[in-house]
Amino acid sequence: MKKYYIMSLLFIATLVVSIVSPRVFTQSYRLTKVGYIDLERVIKELTSDEEFVEKLKAKLEEYKLQEAQQTNMEDTSIVQNNRDYSLRGEVKRQVANSLMTIVKKEGYTLILERTEHAILYADRNFDITESVIANVKASLQR
Repeated sequence: MKKYYIMSLLFIATLVVSIVSPRVFTQSYRLTKVGYIDLERVIKELTSDEEFVEKLKAKLEEYKLQEAQQTNMEDTSIVQNNRDYSLRGEVKRQVANSLMTIVKKEGYTLILERTEHAILYADRNFDITESVIANVKASLQR
């Protein structure tokens, strides 16, 4: 009788471990780090900084010269580049590069854009707007 009691306890323990362990281990992979960014605020703050705007304009001129040289070097058909050469387009490119750096460094799995209709409420702990602005400015200083 004692043998059956021990075997049943082992069976129940094995059953409990097999049910609980996959849930415990898969939860660690499902941890999500979420953040949001107010893109309009980023663009307003970055474009209000005159020194930053001058650096962006210089970078835009470099891009235009590089593209002109590439199109002159191509003997075949000229490829149309749909690159946005406006100041706003360059700010968005800089923000996207900065955002990818922050995502990789801090391990975010989801970044949302805060707009009037997209996010109605979010805790300020999830706001990464300031770190994106600081990262963009620091990347242009280099």
